[in-house]
Amino acid sequence: MAVLAASVSCTKNFVEKNTNQENATEEMMTWDGLSTGSAFSQMTRNMIPSYQIIGDEEYGSANYQVIQDLAGNLFAGYTGNVQTGFNANNVYNITAREWYEAMFNDAYTRVIGSWEELDAAREEFPEAAAMGDIVKVAVMHRVTDTYGPIPYLQIGSGAVTMEYDSQETVYRRFFEELSSAIDVLTAFWQAQPGTKVLEAYDNVYYGEVVKWIRFANTLRMRLAMRVVYADEDLAMSQADECLGHPVGMMASAADIAMLHKPAAGAWENPLYQIQYVFDDARIGATIETYMNGYNDPRRAKYFTAGSDGGYHGVRNGININANYAASGLLSRINCTVNDDLMWMNPAEAWFLQAEYWIRKGDNSQAKSCYEEGIRVSFATANVSNADSYIADSENTPGTFADVVNGSNSYNTKLSDVTVAWNASDSFEKKLERIITQKYIALYPEGQEAWSEFRRTGYPKVIPYSVNSSNGAIDTQRQIRRLNYPSTEYRTNQANVNAAVSVLNRESSLGNGDNGGSRLWWDKNTRF
Repeated sequence: MAVLAASVSCTKNFVEKNTNQENATEEMMTWDGLSTGSAFSQMTRNMIPSYQIIGDEEYGSANYQVIQDLAGNLFAGYTGNVQTGFNANNVYNITAREWYEAMFNDAYTRVIGSWEELDAAREEFPEAAAMGDIVKVAVMHRVTDTYGPIPYLQIGSGAVTMEYDSQETVYRRFFEELSSAIDVLTAFWQAQPGTKVLEAYDNVYYGEVVKWIRFANTLRMRLAMRVVYADEDLAMSQADECLGHPVGMMASAADIAMLHKPAAGAWENPLYQIQYVFDDARIGATIETYMNGYNDPRRAKYFTAGSDGGYHGVRNGININANYAASGLLSRINCTVNDDLMWMNPAEAWFLQAEYWIRKGDNSQAKSCYEEGIRVSFATANVSNADSYIADSENTPGTFADVVNGSNSYNTKLSDVTVAWNASDSFEKKLERIITQKYIALYPEGQEAWSEFRRTGYPKVIPYSVNSSNGAIDTQRQIRRLNYPSTEYRTNQANVNAAVSVLNRESSLGNGDNGGSRLWWDKNTRF
């Protein structure tokens, strides 16, 4: 009887006792949309690299550094490198593979697989798949804006090696996917306005469909203006769709898109780690020069003051030594380890509209949108007196004085553009004013700021002091893209070679796979 009892007690809980309690079973993954929700959560955690534990390893801040901080943030002048080990990267010596490959490889390995899971569940969970499509475009436009032609149309086909598509083709597919996703979510929201989607797995908007629609419309408007110099008709027609949509775009600080710190589990803000733990960066000279020149009250929210009470940045393309990095005069990003990770500031929506209206010749609408963009930026940063700032017709950006080593200073005045709108200004002056204030509002999302600089030439970014690209990158035009990964040359050589030919063909200045070649949308050859 004892043996029988033991046998029964062992077997009746056999499944429970022999199931890894830390992993979900296939059956569990069907409960409450766990499989779909987990895939969506994975996508959002990797849109911009964020802290997460994968196996026994931490992932996040280090990848954010190579994907964002040593690329877009540097190139836009948002941050300045003070790590001597990064001197090669800091002077356009594009040889560190882990630096220029990371954006490409992470997107395909950490995001696309999860999107494929959502795509497979599209018939059963169309709203979840639509949200996944929006995040997919948000991720992959960063990739094509970094490299140019990328594999895109074959995603989800099961192909082992994928052909590259021209950037024009990729952008047209972006617009199709966003349009479809917006339609699906709009129909759902109109039919069930109070119903949330993937609430337990959505650490951005917590399942609020209307906010995902606003984000998607703003993303679509961003991409519309991105292509305006390459295909103005396409750009303006896509913008018209955004402006005519019943839900519309982001409008207030409440619409901000950011990955929030999870309620439970480990978290670290990557900018905090880079600035305060890794001790590898400070604020950039360009953002400092603009905000000091305007006496911008957002400085105290964005930056910490140096030991002299002022705000001082670092020029990129300088040779760094340990004494320079140790200076207490240099400012850091004002953040904490627990801060959320921003994706898109709603002020961007207003600046996009302001540009649209100057292109349509409507000065009154452009002025109204421009000024509202500043107000929303101030509100998002929790800073008051936006109207006083908007009325400033005197202050302009100055020159850059390096407070640690004067030989790194840049003594050419960056711009004479003021904050206050001037209806009599030329189109270019109005555009410069809009993009300059957008640049300040976008901070610290340097990838987008770098793309806008390449697209418009604004705001003017302090050129690198040392250029070690051997002529591949023009010092004044600055870096236009990153090289394709060496892993692609090893495993997908024929397709990547064909991609370089496509890059050269659709570029206004194509010189092969290097940092000087312009992308398809980079057609503003005025500078």
